[in-house]
Order: sequence, then structure tokens, then C-alpha cells
Amino acid sequence: MNKKPAFSAKDRKPKQPRKITRQYLENAALYYLQRYASSSGNFRRVMQRKVKRSCLFHKVEMEPFLPMIEDLILRYEKTGLLNDKVFAEAKVSSLRRQGRSKRAIQAKLQAKGLGTGEIDAALVSIDSSHEDGAAEMEAAKAFVKRKKLGRFRKTPITDIKDKQKELAALGRAGFSFETARAALEYAGDDNDNDF
Repeated sequence: MNKKPAFSAKDRKPKQPRKITRQYLENAALYYLQRYASSSGNFRRVMQRKVKRSCLFHKVEMEPFLPMIEDLILRYEKTGLLNDKVFAEAKVSSLRRQGRSKRAIQAKLQAKGLGTGEIDAALVSIDSSHEDGAAEMEAAKAFVKRKKLGRFRKTPITDIKDKQKELAALGRAGFSFETARAALEYAGDDNDNDF
């Protein structure tokens, strides 16, 4: 006999948003920053969504709570909990290791609320340890390895279309044609432990 469970996920009611107070907003902000690194712009959007959800549910105006968010941002920037420069450099470094192109990094960080000046400064700072264009090439090689393209393919390329597909994958990832071609043709050497 099939017995229906006494309680299922379908029966669960959605969690009701709490009413916004200064203390609740600060607790929610600190909890968020404990779990995630964030830029000031991204943090502002997250907190505004939380306030908006609560205000819509409780049928309260949102405007009185917006200055509270700005106060939190200013205070957290002064104490160092929010630091766009450090956040940008950490993200650029992480994304480069993942094999992300300059274009992909710029798009990702703009979506996180950073300006182009901050992003470019972080790219220059992180990429300065490499020669001109070498950071982009290293990222392309990491992308090729992660996606098992080029020399990391399990089966050798037999058709020109396969090579074009690999070039297209690198192009969609934001790499230039020259960088993509060089990364796919890179054979590695004995001293190259990463590849």
C-alpha cells in the first residue's frame, strides 16, 4: 500500500518576509556579508530586494527604509566590510584562474555593480605579474584545459568542423581569434605543470 507522507514540500507555505526594522536590516546585512563577498552596488541591490519584498507583503512604503541601506553601506565601507577594490581584485584573480577572458570578467563584474574604472584597475593590478597579453593567454589555456579542448580532447580532431567548434567556444568565452588559436595549438612542455 502507498501511503501519502503526512507533510510534503507542496504543503509548505512560503516563508513570510519579516517587517523591516533597523535592527532586522542590520542583522540581515551582516548575515549576507558573512556568507558572500560583495561590492557596494551588489550589496545595495540585495538589500533593496529584501526591503521591497517585505514592503510589498506588508503593504508599506519602501522609501523610508532606503536611507537605512545607504547608512549601512557607508558604515561598512568605513570599517572595511565592503571594499570594492579588494572585491574586484579577488574576483579578477579567481576568474582568471577559471579561464575567463577580459571581456567575460568585465561583464561579470559590471553585473556585480562595479564601474569600468574599478574593473580595469583590478585587471591591470592582477595581470601586471604577466607580460603583455600573457594573462589572457594563460586564461585561454586554462579554459581549454577545463573544457577539454585542443590537446586535452579524449579523441583527436578528425574534422575541420570540430576545430571550428572549439574556436567558436573560445570566441563565445570572449577570447580573440589569435588567442583562441594559440591556446588550442599550445602543445605544452615538460616544465609546464599546470597544463
